[in-house]
Amino acid sequence: MSALARPELRWSALLGLWALVGAVLWILAVQAFLIVLNPFCHVQRPGLAQVQVVAVDRDPQSQLTDFVTVKAGEAERVLTLTKAEAADLRVDEEVWILDAWYADGLRPAQFRLTPLRLLLEYPVLLLLPAAFGLWRVRKARLKAQAAPPPPVRRTFTDDFHLRAQRFAKPEPPKEAPPQENPDGQDSQG
Repeated sequence: MSALARPELRWSALLGLWALVGAVLWILAVQAFLIVLNPFCHVQRPGLAQVQVVAVDRDPQSQLTDFVTVKAGEAERVLTLTKAEAADLRVDEEVWILDAWYADGLRPAQFRLTPLRLLLEYPVLLLLPAAFGLWRVRKARLKAQAAPPPPVRRTFTDDFHLRAQRFAKPEPPKEAPPQENPDGQDSQG
């Protein structure tokens, strides 16, 4: 029996999953609100890339970001990463970079790829496990509400009756019906 078949656990799981869906929708609404309010914001194509660090330069104009020059294949490009992430990078180090789906002058346009950063930038990905969890809870609820299978009936016979059957009259053998030959004559005579 599944743990989700118990109503207390099922309701707790449902509450947690719907709270997760609500949090994701709230984050998406806040992101959309900030994009609408910021006139310098533009949507860019999201992406992942494995790059090699060429140089890390300080951005004196920004308190949040620094410039990082990277090489992807033969092409070089300049990224804007957070100061903490840029300080952790070393020249000739290969790292995975996540491009944000929108960029503005205030926040970085790229980040180091980590599971937390991926979920913060793309919270919609959390809706997939939430949908799977809701499906499992629903399936467990339907299984718990289904009619229980009929009980198995067992007939117990005690030793007295088994011993008594030894002395019972044997049943007469059943006579086989007469069989006909293919040429139409009886097989008896």
